Amino acid sequence: MQEREEIEFIERYNGRKLSEEERNTYEKWSLNFFHQTSIVQEPYLQMTLQVDISKALEIYNTQYRSIEGASFTAYLMWHIVQAGKLHPYFRYRKIQDEWYIFDELPLYSPVAIGGDARFADLKLEPFVNTKLEEFFPIYRATQNKLFDDGVFTPLSPVYWQNAWFVGNLPNLQFTGFQLHSSAIKNGRPFFYFGKRFRQDGKQMIPLLVAFDHSNIDPYVLSAFMADFQRSMEGEEI
Repeated sequence: MQEREEIEFIERYNGRKLSEEERNTYEKWSLNFFHQTSIVQEPYLQMTLQVDISKALEIYNTQYRSIEGASFTAYLMWHIVQAGKLHPYFRYRKIQDEWYIFDELPLYSPVAIGGDARFADLKLEPFVNTKLEEFFPIYRATQNKLFDDGVFTPLSPVYWQNAWFVGNLPNLQFTGFQLHSSAIKNGRPFFYFGKRFRQDGKQMIPLLVAFDHSNIDPYVLSAFMADFQRSMEGEEI
């Protein structure tokens, strides 16, 4: 059953096997090394970054806030996915012991809806080629339906394991955040935004990034974050 769902996921979201020729010198070593449990018990690293969103908020408030369904959380999600266009390592997934690269991926975010359900799963289908102003109403309508339904329905394991994961904790200004250690080591990074705050005259937001050292490392994370910063500040990337 899961194997069939994995094949369907690969086909639906344009995944293809990562060829040996596409792997750089480092990846030819790292993609295997960090998943050898006899050597590395836990391949995931976690960093909590403090991101300057001063200019991003200014652009959002002046250019996008009035658009139907606009949300700064959605703004951040959209720019995370846009930065992913330039950094294929963030789109690697290990499925059935093979490394795949995806051109398009859906996005998943847990949303606190309260009540007996407590949480609901926000599923946003691939929007990598969707303009921001078109994405806002899709995001809002999908989120509103979760609150209207008030039901917790778990995602399929395959979807949960491979979709972009961008969470948001708007009431918690964390400086450190430790995710549970998953038994599934497949290269999918996790992003978690926290509560906005002011520091030295700047608007800041905490961001946890958990990443598999097999395909992502601090060097490529630094480059990804630089492009994410430029993208949300209105620059072409």
